Amino acid sequence: MQKTVKKPVSRVRAAACALLFLAALADTSQVLAAETPHDYTFNVSAGGLKFSGQDDLSHSLVYDIRFGYDIVGTSIVDSLGIEGGLSYASATSSKDNTKARAYLMRIDAIYPFLPRKRLVPFLAVGAGGMVIERPTTTEGSPLLAWGGGMKYFLTEYLALRMDVRQNILFNVGSRNDFQYMLGLSFLMDRDTKIRRLPLPPPPPADRKGTAAPAVPIIDFDKPQEPGKKAPEKPAEPETPAQVPLPAAVIAAPIAAVTGLLNQPEQAKAEAPQETVAAAAKPVEAPPQPEPAPQTRVPVKVELAEPFAAPLPDASSQEMIESILCPVDPPATQKQRVLKKPSATIFFDNGSAVIKPQFMTEINRIVAYVKKHPGSEVHIEGHTDRNGTSDRNVDLSRARMISVKQALVKKIGRVKVKLTEQAFGCRLPVESNREEKGRSKNRRATIEVTPP
Repeated sequence: MQKTVKKPVSRVRAAACALLFLAALADTSQVLAAETPHDYTFNVSAGGLKFSGQDDLSHSLVYDIRFGYDIVGTSIVDSLGIEGGLSYASATSSKDNTKARAYLMRIDAIYPFLPRKRLVPFLAVGAGGMVIERPTTTEGSPLLAWGGGMKYFLTEYLALRMDVRQNILFNVGSRNDFQYMLGLSFLMDRDTKIRRLPLPPPPPADRKGTAAPAVPIIDFDKPQEPGKKAPEKPAEPETPAQVPLPAAVIAAPIAAVTGLLNQPEQAKAEAPQETVAAAAKPVEAPPQPEPAPQTRVPVKVELAEPFAAPLPDASSQEMIESILCPVDPPATQKQRVLKKPSATIFFDNGSAVIKPQFMTEINRIVAYVKKHPGSEVHIEGHTDRNGTSDRNVDLSRARMISVKQALVKKIGRVKVKLTEQAFGCRLPVESNREEKGRSKNRRATIEVTPP
């Protein structure tokens, strides 16, 4: 078998893809930002980068720094975020243990579901490029990315952030890298119209201090004789107010409500002294029904408890898994028709071993390739929804490699171009709700393109 030499793609090509993607979002962001609150963000994250098997690089740490511009609407319909930045990873080659450095430049469009809540889940799509520098060579590839994540606001200016991305790189064929990160998001220019955290409770009324003379206090408990007014205090020379006007305006209703709350409860049968005195006077006119005495009823004020936003739980993780591993084939997904000649090989649950009854399919493909040297053979690996998305990607890759090894062993020295791709559980052909559908999703496909 003749190996295909990958030609490196220039960094200019990767940068051009990112600029075209940013230009496509510019008009939309200007329209939405006309009258909608917006803010600027600075994000730092760290996590892991799982390279494609074609890269022959180990799973390594990745560090990410990004700048963003968010348009904060009321839902995913009128909200949009644009982020751009750089990721860096240092990996080791699985062949010769040499060091390699990877630079990932990407611009993402962010679509938040609940942009004004404390917990903000979102979807993301993006474009950019990746450059891998090895001791002897440097290769670059343009990429498209998709994924999601969530933000949980600790304060109005700081949020805890989690991201997952599937990077699809295009060079010779295509390959997939999986990236996951955890970090912090800082809002550098936050719009004060948006408030995600609950308001703090109002401070208690200060009964002591210099602010008391600025608020008029009425003593409702001290009885007043009928027909007499409360003695007026002699006028005092004017002094500058010790509390500014806004504080006095706020303190007045608080002091009035506090005075009412401190009143002792009185029995309903008791009448005030003014009513008793009025009853002792002679009445010349026919008796008229007297109005009911006005008694003070204690006012009870209940303060509403502050809003408590839900903490992230298992449902958030399930939402991410449902995006990476759909239960049913998406309604917009067209049924794929394989090229001819082609073959589909089905596997047992959790296995990458080819069953004997499918060796006839592999032999049929081998016979065709030997008659048509120079053909292109494309192999894909798939799984059902059982297990995590990360594990399913590894399992689909193992099935793909198992089929590839069986083909290479039988093809021998015939010239052929082999490409492969592992999709995990992202592309089901049947529903994963029952075993009948799951058995159709545990598969590997072989497509042959004649020379």
